[in-house]
Amino acid sequence: MFSVIIPVYNKFPHLDRSISSVLNQTFQDFELILVDDSSTDGSYEKIQEFSDPRIRTFRRNVPGSGGYAARNLGITNARYEWISFLDADDEWELDYLKNVRKAILSSPDSDIITVGWEEIDGNFFHKNLKIGDKALISFDLADYLNQPILVWTSATSIRRSLLSATGGFPSNKPCKNGGDVDTWIRCLSHSRKSIFINQILAKYYRDTVNRVTNYKTNKSNIFCAYDTLMSIYPNADRRTRLGIKKFINKNIYNILMRNLNSSGSIDYSMIKKMYVTKYSLTRISKLFFLLLKNKF
Repeated sequence: MFSVIIPVYNKFPHLDRSISSVLNQTFQDFELILVDDSSTDGSYEKIQEFSDPRIRTFRRNVPGSGGYAARNLGITNARYEWISFLDADDEWELDYLKNVRKAILSSPDSDIITVGWEEIDGNFFHKNLKIGDKALISFDLADYLNQPILVWTSATSIRRSLLSATGGFPSNKPCKNGGDVDTWIRCLSHSRKSIFINQILAKYYRDTVNRVTNYKTNKSNIFCAYDTLMSIYPNADRRTRLGIKKFINKNIYNILMRNLNSSGSIDYSMIKKMYVTKYSLTRISKLFFLLLKNKF
């Protein structure tokens, strides 16, 4: 019922953990697609050691930025309609697929199913998202723009048909980070229904080798998705438009603040991309105050 896709690029120390968390699922009706992205640390040889008939292995000759092309190759070769993603250095709880399947059966018109996830940094555990007491929560693009961690790639299952219709991951865009955000924005803008399972079922490990994703906002995170947001804005409802404005302003402000703290300067071209709102005017005023304070 599920095609599970794991892109692999130089993740040798973490492969036993991630792959085993899939193979040991309590719900066993799945295929596992491992796509090696031209690893040089023995990862490709490692994944070939797993002898399970549900595993299918592919290898790309040239590594792609952000793992996007590797995921797209997996999507192209997937046999099932429902696709679940897991990064090679993350992990699922053993009843992850069982709970996703249960949500699909209870809401058959859903196109996207996401779950709560836990961030782990060394010995520090932080439950990132749990909302109230409801077991299943419907959400849309506007909700995601206000709370982006509603959709995290290793905690997301999605219909293959929706991914194909919206172009998959942006392997042709010049962004190492932020391509996931761009993908989920496009998918949510076309999703009939999206469901969040209000339970911690996935683990995000920060202290891993060759980590691509960084949930601190960076320039590529916003600008990889900027054109997509601008294409959605004209026909969006008022709530989604407000979400787009807030998302863009908040991300740009965070980038400018970090740049100011690290280099003492401001990228004025980025300010021009902000929407004029009470939020942006207040934040821009704060930036200029800090800039002047640093200079005198």
